[in-house]
Amino acid sequence: MTARVDNARREDIAGIRTSLALWFGVLGGPTAALAATMLAYSAVDRACVQNTPFLLHFLVLFFLLVGVAAGATSWRLRDRIGEWPSTAGGMLPRSRFMTRVGILSAAVSCFGIILQWIPIFFLGACHGT
Repeated sequence: MTARVDNARREDIAGIRTSLALWFGVLGGPTAALAATMLAYSAVDRACVQNTPFLLHFLVLFFLLVGVAAGATSWRLRDRIGEWPSTAGGMLPRSRFMTRVGILSAAVSCFGIILQWIPIFFLGACHGT
């Protein structure tokens, strides 16, 4: 009975949708932080010319939500995969490791995005120009 459950879980984890979700969980947060940095810096000129920081707030909030979604995806997959011995090899312990890395990288990335948002929030788009 347990072998059937393990095989069904392995087949579920081995699916392409689950693999893509695992990779989104691992790479989604850092990619969102990188994109937030790149696009916010390039959007500062436009926000300053229009004298409104709305575009900057929108970009940062959007990428913060992407980072949170990546962390939530990893968290959901972590619950679905379950506990496995850390010394075991194979697909399920590797997937469990990827979910842990995804949760941590999304948390650090979201923290970085929030840190980027603080000066925009308090100082505005044209401070110092």
